[in-house]
Amino acid sequence: MSRFVKTAASFFAFASITAFSLVGCSADNGADDESDDGEVEPSSEGTSNLTSSVDCHIKMDTAYVSGSAKPIKLITVGGKPTSIAVGHQFLKMQKAADAAGVSLSINSGFRTMAEQQHLYNCYKTKSCNNGNLAAKPGYSNHQGGFALDLTTSSWLASHAGSFGFVRTVPSEAWHYEYHGPDTGGPCDSGGSGSTTAPPDDNGGGADPDVTCRSATLGKNVAPGTCVHRADSGKWYVCDADAPGDWPTVSGPSDPQCKTCPQNAGGQCD
Repeated sequence: MSRFVKTAASFFAFASITAFSLVGCSADNGADDESDDGEVEPSSEGTSNLTSSVDCHIKMDTAYVSGSAKPIKLITVGGKPTSIAVGHQFLKMQKAADAAGVSLSINSGFRTMAEQQHLYNCYKTKSCNNGNLAAKPGYSNHQGGFALDLTTSSWLASHAGSFGFVRTVPSEAWHYEYHGPDTGGPCDSGGSGSTTAPPDDNGGGADPDVTCRSATLGKNVAPGTCVHRADSGKWYVCDADAPGDWPTVSGPSDPQCKTCPQNAGGQCD
């Protein structure tokens, strides 16, 4: 009996040492590949809706690719700044995800020079952002205007490529980039403008050449143009500073109507 006890004790001691060794080996599998910014997976900050709101009001900024500056036109998708091409392509992918019952949102889009400088300073000083690795200002993929951090899912991993989005940082399952052309969307000059609108859907949206998009008239109109909503009987005036939220006016004779007032038929009153 004593020999059996000793044998059993030896076996369990060996098993314990072996298990400990295996745990140690599994944890020591090498560091992740170094990424552009060494980001940690972002917590979901995008909209919880299956489809994102879109603000087509163009904002000009400066993008950087390999240290070279270039102007960039930005729209806002789900509360995040993106280039027009990237935003439009994301919306197409999001629509397909929606049809599959998958919630897809943007956690991070375009990044300004000031934002990248802040993250780089955090990395150098270890005083903020957990000291995470950050690319030198001017060299982050997010500054180029083609990178998005997205909510991850098996659907995204399987379908992103069919929309032209590719993972470029092996250690970051959420980081995708789109380098293709603008395939069209709500923020085209001939598109439907902002999809963020008040209940009366009085229009919204803007681009560098056309300031307001009228859903009533189905075309773009100049600031100060008054538009009549046939379904509500209300009049609105195009306001470039309030895409999707045009002020109501008393009628075509209101002093805010600075250009030819138009009704739902597109005719001047």
